Amino acid sequence: MTGSAPKLAVVTGATCGLGRALAVALAEAGVPVIGCAPDLGDPVTEAGDGQRAAIHMVACDVTDEAQVERLWDFAATRGEVGWWINNAGLALTGQALAAMPGSDFRRMIDINLVGTMNGCRVAAAGMMRQGGGAIWNVLGAGWDGVPVPGMNGYATTKAGLTFMTRALAAEAEGQPYIVGGLSPGLVMTEGFFREHARVPAEQRAAREAVVNLIGDHAGTIADWIVEALLARHTNGAILSWLTAEKLAERRAEQPTRDILSAYRIS
Repeated sequence: MTGSAPKLAVVTGATCGLGRALAVALAEAGVPVIGCAPDLGDPVTEAGDGQRAAIHMVACDVTDEAQVERLWDFAATRGEVGWWINNAGLALTGQALAAMPGSDFRRMIDINLVGTMNGCRVAAAGMMRQGGGAIWNVLGAGWDGVPVPGMNGYATTKAGLTFMTRALAAEAEGQPYIVGGLSPGLVMTEGFFREHARVPAEQRAAREAVVNLIGDHAGTIADWIVEALLARHTNGAILSWLTAEKLAERRAEQPTRDILSAYRIS
């Protein structure tokens, strides 16, 4: 990839949270966007304003490879796919792995791992045909292999996703496309607040202190991703937002940093 914007970007899980913010940030940067989520019905076109390109939303369940293939086909009719961003994910947290219902763990595996694998397989095949492109997988807590209390089910899927990303990047060597990973840190999304509401009252203050230290608005992370992807990257790159240096700076800011106040949480 060069430093210029690609002709088109596909973002899975684009109707809310980080996916939605990323679709908007890409469009505002002049990149046409095809977003997807389940149960949208017919493709929807959102008219742009100012310099924003159109965002086209398409119904697609990423756990169904046939639907993912149709998503690629729809995108390919609108132009060359420069970026395919596997963002769709599900985090069900707050329980030890042994106490988590098996159905919850399976849902996370289906979306976070199988869904991303479907996206990688379909996008890699399409990019081979068109002669270029980049596949980016959005990582999450556990991506670095460190256990996360209360998130071990979700973190297991993200640790697996990191391995898969690196394995797929190895397969992409010598091919006309690249594969990489994006670690966005803790993002204030609908999913985060859904899980945050389940935290027991006696644990809330301690949790919110951590969130105020490491959390970020979805728009902030989306802007970072767009800037990062517009830069030149080699195959196999893993880009991390919350670096050790940034975390040290934030610790120095405490207790003045209060990300949650924007959401009337504390």
